[in-house]
Amino acid sequence: MEFDYVIAGAGSAGCVLANRLSAGGATVAVIEAGGSDRHPWIHIPAGYARILNHPRLTWGYRTAPDEGTAMRALDYPRGKVWGGCSSINGLGHVRGHPSDYDLWAQKGCTGWGWEELLRYFRKHESFAAGGEARGTDGPQPVEHLAETPALLGHLGQAAEAIGLPVLADMNGPEREGFAPFQQTRRGRRRISAARAYLVPALRRPNLALLDNALALRVVVEDGRAAGIAIRRGGAEQVVRARREVVLAAGAIGSPQLLMLSGIGPGAALQALGIPVLRDMPGVGANLQDHYIIRLGFRLAQRRLSANHRIAGWRLPLEALRWAAKGDGVLTWSPGMFSLFARTAPGLEAPDIQINGGPLSWEALPPEPGRRFGGIRIGVPEAEPGMTLGVWQCRPESRGSVTLASPDPAAAPVIAPRYLATEGDRACVLRGLRLARRWMAAAPLQGIVAAEARPGPAAESDADLLDFARETGGTVYHPCGTVRMGGDHEGPLGAPLDAALRLRGVAGLRVVDASVFPDIPVCNINATVLSVAEKAAELILAA
Repeated sequence: MEFDYVIAGAGSAGCVLANRLSAGGATVAVIEAGGSDRHPWIHIPAGYARILNHPRLTWGYRTAPDEGTAMRALDYPRGKVWGGCSSINGLGHVRGHPSDYDLWAQKGCTGWGWEELLRYFRKHESFAAGGEARGTDGPQPVEHLAETPALLGHLGQAAEAIGLPVLADMNGPEREGFAPFQQTRRGRRRISAARAYLVPALRRPNLALLDNALALRVVVEDGRAAGIAIRRGGAEQVVRARREVVLAAGAIGSPQLLMLSGIGPGAALQALGIPVLRDMPGVGANLQDHYIIRLGFRLAQRRLSANHRIAGWRLPLEALRWAAKGDGVLTWSPGMFSLFARTAPGLEAPDIQINGGPLSWEALPPEPGRRFGGIRIGVPEAEPGMTLGVWQCRPESRGSVTLASPDPAAAPVIAPRYLATEGDRACVLRGLRLARRWMAAAPLQGIVAAEARPGPAAESDADLLDFARETGGTVYHPCGTVRMGGDHEGPLGAPLDAALRLRGVAGLRVVDASVFPDIPVCNINATVLSVAEKAAELILAA
């Protein structure tokens, strides 16, 4: 099989590329390890809680144990289905701070500053409410919450009481403050990148989707990417590319595929018996992610929490409400609101994001040797409660993705190395104390009755850091592992140039979250869509 373009991965970026590259008549093949997105929980917004670790819809990854997580191995969900992570995520549609992208440009990523990238944020989104610098006719629907919980009004008043504004549009010109969430949703249904971009494009005869196909390696001939070797239905074959091969397998999959192809840290590849095509230690390095610490609060009024609405026999009533009216708890995200704040002087952008909703989950007992237990997401507490998730917007810590085996079906070693720097630990402490100050504000008196997790006994810095290490987890925002940049010299130089071309191998690009030089101050899916929109133009222009 031969096509003009061969794309590895049908996640957010791959779906955008499939649509845009095939629109002009070029022949395009998309290789996806997973299958179709027909599972019903994908299309119900709150269904994320049921599919994050689904054995067929995700890769089932776990992180390497680390001091930052009290030597716990964390679940690390990555979508293995049409739409990739956009089919299993929390539906959050959040733009980064303008300075995020200007910092990219300052690091040699010419053309990736805020003013240049804003056009692609507008191009991909269809935000019916409109507003300054918002897109209204793009492929990706974005909507305000279908149901705005009553608690959000009180939380907004409390935010104002601690000096933060309430924003009408969380993706408007101002980022710092409190705002209800926006979702990649149309009516009652999630609209993943597969539904927004890929499925409509599959009507074109020049687009082929090869799903349930495992990418084995990039085939390089005479210094040029000539295709991708795949295994499908037990048989191996090469899907050849006349123009370009594009890796869009995500921040874990793209560096893994490059390393399987002999492109990566040479000594490590040789140790696994993989012939070294390009010694590039920067491949798989620079892993960044947001690390979330969830606090629980007891609410004094049962009506303000949704715990009772999804327990026992009441959950079917919510399902009926979702089907009949298109609102209710089944349209909710894990984050129903977001608070962005600067917690230190001299910052140009928020350093803390707090997401949450009026739901709280059943507590788990501490494991032996630990002080704090986790929570069972998806199983509500009997008492009314709410959850706040606190995370640092721009972590300093850097991790890695490396190969555990030369077997393409084997999981790579994912080592995020959370909380590895003193700056990260100090920022997380400021964020946890900000959340407590917010919940103690006067407008929430008589509404927030008590802190349930970790509880008032955890007061010292050491207590709170123990809580963060023993209970925190990923926000599912890995990025940066095949970064673009101008600094291609040195042991950890940028593998990609500003056109997302892999240095030293012609006809090979990477387009997904792995190309980010630095993690943006936000949930990352909207940025991935924008990067892919710009990348499609770069590819077509070439």
